[in-house]
Amino acid sequence: MWQSVYEELGPQGLEIVTVALDTLPEKARTAIRNHGGGHANHAMFWQALKKNDGAKPTGELAKSIEKKFTSFMGFQEQFTKAAAGIFGSGWAWLSIDPSKELRVETTPNQDSPLSAGRTPLLGIDLWEHAYYLKHQFRRADYIAEFYHVINWDFVADRYQKTAG
Repeated sequence: MWQSVYEELGPQGLEIVTVALDTLPEKARTAIRNHGGGHANHAMFWQALKKNDGAKPTGELAKSIEKKFTSFMGFQEQFTKAAAGIFGSGWAWLSIDPSKELRVETTPNQDSPLSAGRTPLLGIDLWEHAYYLKHQFRRADYIAEFYHVINWDFVADRYQKTAG
């Protein structure tokens, strides 16, 4: 059902899924939110991954992280706490709001900060499928290892395009 309604949307595509969900036909919102949101979140997630050997952000992104969270370690602590605190399935995000302020936030299921007017810069998938094969029920291990595969160049590029 969601696919036929989605096709009716034409060129608006996935952008409308997260930014203007309330403008969609009510009968299709949940399905489009779940399937379209899942696609959009994962499309960004895969680009944000790259083995980094413990690298940290640099440049303007690093300065903004230090300003907002006191240090990179302060960011990691908040992000880890947010990710570990998700009950069930969802995402933890580093996002930026319209006033150019960074924030750590969470969303349930396949929701996105875009729905609240914020731009996601980095997200960690906390659905069990993301970590179960390697970590079983040890979500904390998955979250800790995530910092070794963040593509900070990708995140910094998203930051520059948004905060620019």
